[in-house]
Amino acid sequence: MFAPERPGLTALATPATTVCRCEAIPRSDIDGFLQANPHADTVDAVKLSCRTGMGPCQGRYCETTVAGAVAAARGTTVAAAGRFAAQLPVKPVPLQTYAELLDGD
Repeated sequence: MFAPERPGLTALATPATTVCRCEAIPRSDIDGFLQANPHADTVDAVKLSCRTGMGPCQGRYCETTVAGAVAAARGTTVAAAGRFAAQLPVKPVPLQTYAELLDGD
C-alpha cells in the first residue's frame, strides 16, 4: 500500500464519507456490499463490485481505507484483506517516450 497504515482513519469514516475520490464511492456503498456478501473478504472483491481503486490513482488513496473496512467487517487484519491487484500500466508511460526509443535505432 502506498499510504502508511492508519487504523483510526477507518473508524472515523461515516457512511457519507467518500472513500474513493476518483470514483466518488462513499463508505456506505462498501459497507452495504460487505453486509450483503458475507463471503467477500478481500479488497479485490470490493473493487470488482464497488469500483473502488479503478480511477486514475488506481487505489493509491483508498486502498488502505477499503482494506480497513474489509478487516473490520470480517474481524481480520488489514494484511489478510489484501491489496488491489495491479493493472497495467502500473505507471502511465507517455507516447513520446516510446517515440524516442524508436528514434535511437
